[in-house]
Parts: sequence; structure tokens; C-alpha cells
Amino acid sequence: MIIDCHNHVLGAGYPGYEKFIKEMTLGYFRSIGKLPTERLPVDEDWEGLEYLWEPIDPEVLIADHDKCGVDKSVVLGVAPSDYTAYMVRGTIDVKGFTDVPGPPSIEKTNDYIAAVVKKYPDKLIGMAAINPKFRGPRAAVEELERAIQDLKLTGLKLYPCYDHYAPNDWELTYALFEKAQQLGILVMVHQASTPVIDAPLELGRPFLLDAVGRKFPDLKLLVCHAGMPWVDECLVMVAKQPNFYLDLSYTNSVYSRKEMYRFLMKAKAFGMPWSKICWGTDYPGFEFPETLLPKFQTVNEEAKLLGEPEIPEEEIDKMLGKNFMVAAGIT
Repeated sequence: MIIDCHNHVLGAGYPGYEKFIKEMTLGYFRSIGKLPTERLPVDEDWEGLEYLWEPIDPEVLIADHDKCGVDKSVVLGVAPSDYTAYMVRGTIDVKGFTDVPGPPSIEKTNDYIAAVVKKYPDKLIGMAAINPKFRGPRAAVEELERAIQDLKLTGLKLYPCYDHYAPNDWELTYALFEKAQQLGILVMVHQASTPVIDAPLELGRPFLLDAVGRKFPDLKLLVCHAGMPWVDECLVMVAKQPNFYLDLSYTNSVYSRKEMYRFLMKAKAFGMPWSKICWGTDYPGFEFPETLLPKFQTVNEEAKLLGEPEIPEEEIDKMLGKNFMVAAGIT
């Protein structure tokens, strides 16, 4: 079973989403020569990249994964907010891909994700998205209970730096983490850097989650993007916390295959088992599964070239699916 544990679907609010995505992807597409580096890009420079901010059809997402052998995809909601530079932001369905009634609204973020999963249950796994700063901690807990118990979503995704709060701001987050621990669900957290301007970097440092692990020792938590660029910090923390995991989304786009091999060997040297690593793509933001999957599956070619130990194939297979199933409690 191959599972891409980090994907985005539908849209994420208008009119600020295009601005958000252009800031998010500018540096990456400059680095691979698709956008100019000597000046800020104009509209014409973005031609051919419009898919980045267009609503994502779940059938296209599934087809893009099917054609390269990915069995299931985890689809993540975008938590609602209306107070940042990106105006109204949160998962919405402006194209009518779901059967959720009424006009598009970020208040229905989790209804949209649940509807998509219900439509394609053999292909998609859904994670709720909640922002405790949006309507306050009590409303956040109520929404989490609804998302898990009524909508049957699998876990929770949080975006602290995008939503302008620290994960260890207990006035906002304590009750939410406590409820997640009670429910026994996996909590995925974007705890890494971002090129997005109105997202404070100090709120993205992985070490902020260490306090969460100490206060909630039975909470299952996955650090998205391996804490990039604070990767060593993330490795040390995930190694330390018994119920912490990390995913490779975005990381495996910016790392070469050789750098990914070095990363995996460093994780082992830091005492962090490979069983805590989950493969994901951050679809559709950077590279697609058809590129990223074989890049990861063939990482041992770098070991051969370097004359260094190979990573057992069974460990690679687990990183490609089973590890996430264990983390999320999927049988």
C-alpha cells in the first residue's frame, strides 16, 4: 500500500489565494529556472503555472496518483481565517466538485473534505482543518468533535504560522490538543518555514512542538515538511518524543536523491527510527507524484554510487505507506 500523506484539494479562499500561492512557490520556481530572478514576476511569467491556484479537482488528483502507482492520498483541509493579508482563506468548493449545499464558505471546510472522501472512499483519506484563533478554543473543540465523530474524518491538520498563533499558546491550543489526545487521532502540524510573507517564521520552528509532546505524551503528532529548513531540530525532537512522526512533503522536492539518502542516514544516526517517517508530496505545489515516487523508491542507487550502506527495501516500503497507517491508526 503506497500512501501519499500530504495533498491539497479543492480551493482555499478568494480573492487572496492566488497571492498566497505565488508567494509560496516563487522561490522554488525561480530555483528551477521557471520564473525570473532579476525582478519580480509579472502575470505573463506565471503562464503555465495557473494550476497552482486553480481549484483542484479530486478526480484529477486521483488520476495523477493512479498513473504512478499510488494507492491512496491523504487530503488536507485548509483551516479558516479572515484576518491575515490573504483575506478570506480556508477550504471552499467554488467549482461544485462536492454535494455540500449552499454558497461556498470557509465555515464548511471540513464538510467539503468529508464530502470528497465519501465520494472516493477507496482512494482518499481526509483530515480536518481547524484554526483555534478563528472562532476561539471552545468552538475549535466542538468542530473537532463534529469532524471526527460526525463527519468521520481521520485526523486533524493545523497551520500555526499561517494562522498567527504558536502551537504552545495554551490559551488557544490546550483544549484542542487535549481533545485530540482523548479521541486518539493523529494531528498533522505545518511546523516548518514558509516563503509566504504574512506568516511569522518564529511560529514555524519545530521545537515549539516539544512542549506539546511533554504536556500531551499520548498525543500522536506528525510534523509536516520535516521541519524544513530546521531539519536537524525536527529530527532531534521527533526522535525524543515517542508518539511523534514527520513527513517528507516539500522536502523531497527540494532535496536531490543524494540529499534524501543523506537525510535518511542522518535520521538513523540521530536515533530517529525510519518507522517515524512518512512519504508525501504536498500535491500539487511543487513536483508531482510521477516524479517524486520513483525518486524516493530509487534512493538506494545513491548508496551504491557512494559505496555506503543501503536502506532496507522493507523500510522504504514502510515509509511509503505503512508508517502513516500506524501513525493515523488505519487498519
